[in-house]
Amino acid sequence: MATMTQDKFAEVYSLFNDPSARTLTVSHRGDWRHYPENSLAAVQSCINMGIDMVEIDVRRTRDGHLVLMHDKTVDRMTNGSGKVSDLTLEQIQKLFLYDGKGGGEAQLTSRKIATLEEIMLLVKGKMMINLDKCWDVREEVYDVLVKTDTLSQGLFKSSSDYEEVEDFLNNKLVRPEYMHVIEEFNVDQLGKVLSVVKPKALELVYPTEASPVISVANFKQLNGKHRIWVNAIQKKLCGGYEDTPSGWDWMVRYGFNMIQTDWPLELKQYLEQTSINVNTN
Repeated sequence: MATMTQDKFAEVYSLFNDPSARTLTVSHRGDWRHYPENSLAAVQSCINMGIDMVEIDVRRTRDGHLVLMHDKTVDRMTNGSGKVSDLTLEQIQKLFLYDGKGGGEAQLTSRKIATLEEIMLLVKGKMMINLDKCWDVREEVYDVLVKTDTLSQGLFKSSSDYEEVEDFLNNKLVRPEYMHVIEEFNVDQLGKVLSVVKPKALELVYPTEASPVISVANFKQLNGKHRIWVNAIQKKLCGGYEDTPSGWDWMVRYGFNMIQTDWPLELKQYLEQTSINVNTN
């Protein structure tokens, strides 16, 4: 098993900036099959496996701290209860995480909820991080990335109006990395997003293969110019395909070059072993 060295991020970042380079592996909430989702251990496991990027979920506590939690509440993943936004960091840090995806049958662990700062310091120089659930606290997230000197390692994302996105990105001393989410409700904004926002990456969400989001015309605008992200984690997000080699095969052939998966090591190994002719539409 490969282990990322401290300078591995330079390689990943170079690949991210080259849409013609190999497909990137993105782990959904870290290695949650072996550790609590969104935990330091789940992210460290992905570092050890040599995964390119980990998707995390960020929320703000009542007293303004940024922590990792997918749900609005801590109920599913911890031995506590209540909304993250109603709890202080001190209260959050007294809780313990359930293993995996949590829930009723999951085992309680000795692991704690991570802060965004802890995660960014952990991955510094090693991989990229996709920042989910945090567009509403993007300014605070940006400040943490600056503080930890990991600005280029964090990938912001949203499906917000392109003018709102442009204002955030351009109103910074150093422009952050950004991926725009295109779904059926905002696919008509794709042209403006490309010309005004100029994102390096696009996340395409499409319930069926017939969705206008992945039309030939749209892909012609993206192929060879942008990183194109697909969510393999749920069939409703990727045209009914599964998070398996057969699904990955279709995604890569169609032209996607960033795949978010719940099977990071398996996807990494699949991509290393396969040779696919990518669709250029």
